[in-house]
Parts: sequence; structure tokens; C-alpha cells
Amino acid sequence: MSRTEPMLQTRVDAAFEYAYPLFAIAETRFRAVQDPRNPDRHAPNTVRHNRQLSDHDSRWITAPNNDTLYSNAWLDLSSGPVRIRLGAMPAGRYWSLALMDAFTNHIAMLGQRLDGSGPVDVTLLGPGQPDAAVPGRVIRAPGNDVWLFGRWLVDGADDLPQSHAMQDRLEVLPPIGVSHSPRVVPERSADPRNFLAVVNESLARNPVPASESGLLEAWARVGLRPGAVDAWHEIDEAARQAWAARIDAVHDTLRSSGKSRRRDVQGWMASASDIGNYGRNFALRASVALGGLGALEPVEAMYFVAYQDAERQPLDGRKRYRLQVPAGGIPTDSFWSFSMYEATADGQRFFVENPIRRYSIGNRTPGLVRKPDGGLDIALQHEAPPDAGGLANWLPAPAGPFQIALRTYLPRAELRDGHAPMPVIHARPNRRSFHD
Repeated sequence: MSRTEPMLQTRVDAAFEYAYPLFAIAETRFRAVQDPRNPDRHAPNTVRHNRQLSDHDSRWITAPNNDTLYSNAWLDLSSGPVRIRLGAMPAGRYWSLALMDAFTNHIAMLGQRLDGSGPVDVTLLGPGQPDAAVPGRVIRAPGNDVWLFGRWLVDGADDLPQSHAMQDRLEVLPPIGVSHSPRVVPERSADPRNFLAVVNESLARNPVPASESGLLEAWARVGLRPGAVDAWHEIDEAARQAWAARIDAVHDTLRSSGKSRRRDVQGWMASASDIGNYGRNFALRASVALGGLGALEPVEAMYFVAYQDAERQPLDGRKRYRLQVPAGGIPTDSFWSFSMYEATADGQRFFVENPIRRYSIGNRTPGLVRKPDGGLDIALQHEAPPDAGGLANWLPAPAGPFQIALRTYLPRAELRDGHAPMPVIHARPNRRSFHD
């Protein structure tokens, strides 16, 4: 082993960590916009609406929610400004449009929290584009690629027409010029040749901040070179060997770092405070791009996950649990819900098939039976509780290991800071009644 190899391997690790979000965005964009295997692909600067609530058959994204519909648009600013218009929304009803750059940072948020019920008229400008005579509010994007990710509240299947009407009030007006889609096909991030080609093409379309240009200079030796889609054949043999030695290990590091980069809040693993706008926390940015691409900023939404009960034992559907929600509820200015997930071998999480087709339960679930003090007990178990009160408050679990996710939209400061009382999960004796 030459003396330079450890240094090169360290550079490979750092370069991969920095650039992985670019690959994740490019891969997601390709599947939505260009992949010929996708019958629902849509052109850049057009909106694709998801019209149905996610259920146990929904596998297009890991850890889907059962509270909102999604809308996506992959915006290309290279030919000129893109205008986003949204008609007035129903008062008091949650909606949001996140605008993310190619590095997964949120460059702007439109929605109930900041814009009330609208309407909204925004024009996005790419790097160097003049803003003279641009209508509406102006947002200057740091690069040419922007992901618009919309969420629209749904109160059950009967409420879908209301949410569809909200989606239909969104309009994306493309520039006059022709869109210039990326040409390199994202195949596998574990293939360093393909990885470098994809991220270098993206770096040419989406320049790094001036404060980070020195990082690219340091990583040029290992192939991080904006625009160099053939960088794998341009770097020397020692650099290629460093990639071969480290590419699997850096993926393993990302996969295992999801929990370590969360906060433990009273037994719940909470999203990091700088999620969504990462600054120089490149490690967090990469791990979120791998395990939760598109996650909102904490001021907009917070996600908590429980893997264990109050006694720190793994959650398992062969046991019976009582999930106790405090009398004061979950402090949000919008809504909250618990989702039941079963994990796959590769760590993805999906809803659980069940006889009552309930995949989440929360403050909008009809028919919940509350305690006299206003608190709420939710049954987490595989078999249905025999009594009516338990059935109304039942969130069905798989017959084996599971995870519970708590989603909170527009969380209040005490929840974001970790000071609010959190729900508690207690294992219960294997008796029949929910009230035992």
C-alpha cells in the first residue's frame, strides 16, 4: 500500500458524503421525468399529482404518509424563469410547497404557515438571470434544478375531492426556451464511474457556494470536477483504487448513521434541528438524502420514530401495547398522526395490511374514544381488541417487529425543543380487553 492511499481514501469518503445528495436528487428526478420504464413520467416544468392516499401497496417511496396527497414538479431554470401560481386554499387547511435545490436544501417554503390560504404568485430565477419585469414574488435559486414537492391535507377517502381541488389550483408556467434535461443516466451510486459522471453533470448545472469552492479543489484529485462526466477515466489509477476500496464502506456508513444523527427525546428518535437546511453538516445531509429524501424543516414538520417501548424492549406485534397520548395532546398548530410501519430487510418502511385498512391514527381520526382528562390510549397489536372502545382506538400492527412514526405538522416550539411531554408506549399483559 502506497503512502498516498490512506489520504486518497479519506478524500473519497469526504467527496462522496458531500456529493451523495446530488446523486439522490438526480436519480429521483430521472425516474419521474425521463425513465422509459415509468408510464407516469412527466416532462420538466410540469406537475404530477398523486391522487390517492398511500396504503399497504404503496411502494414508490419509503415511509409514506396517510395524511396528505403529494404533488411533484421538477423545475429546470436553465432556459429562463419558471412561474408558480396557486389559487386560494380553504381557510385553516394544511398545504405546503417545498422548493429544494439539487443539494436537498430548502430554498423556500410556500404554504399555510407562511402564506395562509394564499393565493401565491412566485417566479423562480436561476443563477445570473435578470429579474427585470418579472411578475409576482421573486425567488432566486442557487442552481438550475429545483424540486417542487407539494403536500395537501386529506381527512380520509371521502375528503379526496377537496384535496384534488387544492392540487388543481397549482399552476407551473415554464420558460419559453427548451428544457435541458441531464444526459447521464443515474444507474448505481455504488458504481464510482457512474456516481462521478452524475454528480459532476449536476455540479455544472448547480454551482456550489463560493465558500465551498475550496472543497472541490481539494477533491478534484479523486474526480469531483464540475462538468467532467468522464472523470473516472481522467483520474489516476491510485484515485480509482481509492474509490474501489471505499465505495461500499461509505454506503454502509450512511445506512447506519440515520439513528445516530437523530435526537433521543423521551425514547422517541427525533429529526435533527438543522434538517432541511444543512449548512456545512454534510454528513446529516447525505444520511437524510439516503433515508428520508424530501424531509421538511422542523419548523414545518417534525418526525419522531419509536423502535422500543418504555422499558426499552423492541416493538413486536406478538405483544400488546398501550400508546398513551398526554391529556394536552401533541402541541402543533396543524395536525399530528401516528403511522404503523413494518421494516424490510434493506431498512425501508411500509404500511401494514390490515382488516380495517387503517394505516395511521391521530387527532383527525373520527370516532376516537378519549379518557375523561382528554388523554388518549391507542392499542398497538396484531389482533383486533374485542371491545368497541379498543377497536375504535386500534392501530393494527404486523405479526412481528414494527416501528411507530409520529408526524407533527407546524409543531410548536416546546415540541421542537424537546420539552413537551411525549407519548409513552407500555407493553400490556396478554389479556383480551383493551382496558385490562
